[in-house]
Amino acid sequence: MRVGIIGAGAMGRAMARRAARAGSIVRLADRSAGRARLVARETMAGTPGVVEASSIRAALRPGLVILALDRADSLEFLRRHGRLLAGKVLVEVTAPRTDAYGTDAYGTDPCGADPCGADAYGPDPCAAGRSGSGASGAGMGDLMAVVPGASWVRACAAGDAESIYRGLIDGHPVDIFVAADDESAKIRVIELANRSGLRALDAGRLDRARVLDELTSLGREISHRLAAPEGWAIKLLPSW
Repeated sequence: MRVGIIGAGAMGRAMARRAARAGSIVRLADRSAGRARLVARETMAGTPGVVEASSIRAALRPGLVILALDRADSLEFLRRHGRLLAGKVLVEVTAPRTDAYGTDAYGTDPCGADPCGADAYGPDPCAAGRSGSGASGAGMGDLMAVVPGASWVRACAAGDAESIYRGLIDGHPVDIFVAADDESAKIRVIELANRSGLRALDAGRLDRARVLDELTSLGREISHRLAAPEGWAIKLLPSW
C-alpha cells in the first residue's frame, strides 16, 4: 500500500513508523525538509516498508493520505491543496486542543518545540491561537467542508505519539478507534493499522468523531494528572 503523510512532527513520526511496519511505501512531507528526511530514516529502520521524504505534491499522490497536523494547520493546508484530494481517502489522526494545558492531542505544544513561522501549509499556525481564533479547536466537519469529495476517516489512537510509535502499552498493542461513513475506506485503514501492529476497532460512523476527540482529551488530562512519564493509551478490554 502507498501512503502519504502530511506532517513530520510527533504524530507524523508515529504514523510513518506504523505504516512502515505494515510494509507500506510512505511519502512524508513536512514544512521542514530536513526534519522529514531525519524522520524518514528513523521510522523506516528495521521495517519491511519504505519511508521517503517528499514534496507535498508527491505525498498527495497515494490514494490514502494521513493528516498529522494540528487542526488549525490542517485547515490551512486543505484550503491550499484540497483540489488535489478529491476522491482520496483522507485520514485525520489528531484532535483539537481544548484543554487548559495548551497542548495538542498527543502532548506536544505545536507553538513550542516546532518553529512557528510561515510555512508550506499557509499562514503562521500559531497566530490563530494567539489571536483567540477557534481554528485549533476545529472539528471534523470543518475539515470535511473544505474537501467534500474525499472519503474521510477519523482514526483515533487514544494515546500519546510515543506510545503509538512504539505500538505497545504495558505489553499490549495500542488500540486505534476508526470511524467513517465510507465502509471501504474504513476497512482500508483498519487493515493498515492491524498490519502495523496496532489493534484497530470499528468505532462506527463519522458522527462519532467528536466523541473520539473527547476521548483523546480525557486521556490526555488523566495522563497529565498522573504525570505519566512513559506515555499513555486508553485500552478497550472486551470480555469475550
